[in-house]
Amino acid sequence: MAAKLIHASIVTPEETVFEDEVELVSVPSVKGSLGILPEHAPIVCQLDTGIVKFKQGPKEVFIAVQKGYMEFFNNNANILTGKAIPTTYQDRHKAVQEVGKKHDIVQEITEETKKVVQAIIALRKLKK
Repeated sequence: MAAKLIHASIVTPEETVFEDEVELVSVPSVKGSLGILPEHAPIVCQLDTGIVKFKQGPKEVFIAVQKGYMEFFNNNANILTGKAIPTTYQDRHKAVQEVGKKHDIVQEITEETKKVVQAIIALRKLKK
């Protein structure tokens, strides 16, 4: 009899970052790390920014995720997050920092507005 596996996926608004059969799922829930094995009770949990780890035999897969949600039901682990970056064990801290960065559109607009204002001032000086 074949060992039971979990069908796991990580999905962002842009793409499916991971989808495969795994033996174990470990997620960074807001209440602490949560490990899921096949036949685990159904659960929905909120994720914190951190590393999702999948175990596939001797291989381990690490993916940094932004906050999100995980649903586990009927040996399916579905992770929804705003951003996910595949990484290695050695680079996992850098990857967590990267997904944790917030895209601040207000700051971006402010910087662009400053450049436009400076250009307008420069043009006015040329007209004088």
